[in-house]
Amino acid sequence: MEFIKAKKDFLQPDPRSIASGPTLDQQYEMLKYFELHEGVPEEIRSYMASVVTLWLYGWLYFPFYAQVAFMSTTVVEMALRERLPTQLDKTGKDRRGLSNLLQAATKAGLLRDAGFPSLKRRHDHASLLEVATIQGEDDPLLPEPSYVDILLAWLPQVRNSFAHPKMHTILMPGQVVDNLVLAAEIVNQLWPRP
Repeated sequence: MEFIKAKKDFLQPDPRSIASGPTLDQQYEMLKYFELHEGVPEEIRSYMASVVTLWLYGWLYFPFYAQVAFMSTTVVEMALRERLPTQLDKTGKDRRGLSNLLQAATKAGLLRDAGFPSLKRRHDHASLLEVATIQGEDDPLLPEPSYVDILLAWLPQVRNSFAHPKMHTILMPGQVVDNLVLAAEIVNQLWPRP
C-alpha cells in the first residue's frame, strides 16, 4: 500500500530507491542516454525533460518509476503525431493510436533497426546470457522478427497496460531506464540531426 509522504520526510530518499536502484549520482550520469538531439522539436524535447525529471524524482518516491514507464510511451506518441502528416476522419479528428502511428512511421522508413544504438548492446547481453531468440530457435528457416516489428507489437501493449490498469504497478528503477532509452531512440530517428 502506498502512502502520501509526510512533509517532514518529503526530501528524504525512498528507502526502496536506495535498496534497489542506481544511486542518484548514477541516475544523473545516465541522462546522456535519454537525450533528444536538437533536430527534435522543442515541445517534444521539453516534454521528454519532464518525463526524465519524474524519473529522477523516483529517487524520492518509488512509485514514480512506473509512471515514467507510461509517460515514456506518451513521448513517443506525441512525437509521432508531430512528425507524421495528420489524417483526419469524417469528423475532422485524427484518431490514429500509438500502434497506427508506429506502423505509419515504419512504412515511411522513419524507424529502422539501425536507428537503435542500444540494439547491439541488447543483442550482446542476450548472447552472454544465452537467451533464446523470440522465434526461430528450433527452425532456422523461420526469419527472426526485426526489432522494429517487435516494438510495433510490444510498445502499444505497454502503453495500454498503464492507460487501462488492472492493478497498481510498481517497477524497479533499472526497468524504467530501458523505457527511457527506447523512447529517446525512437524519437531521435523521427527527425534528422542538425
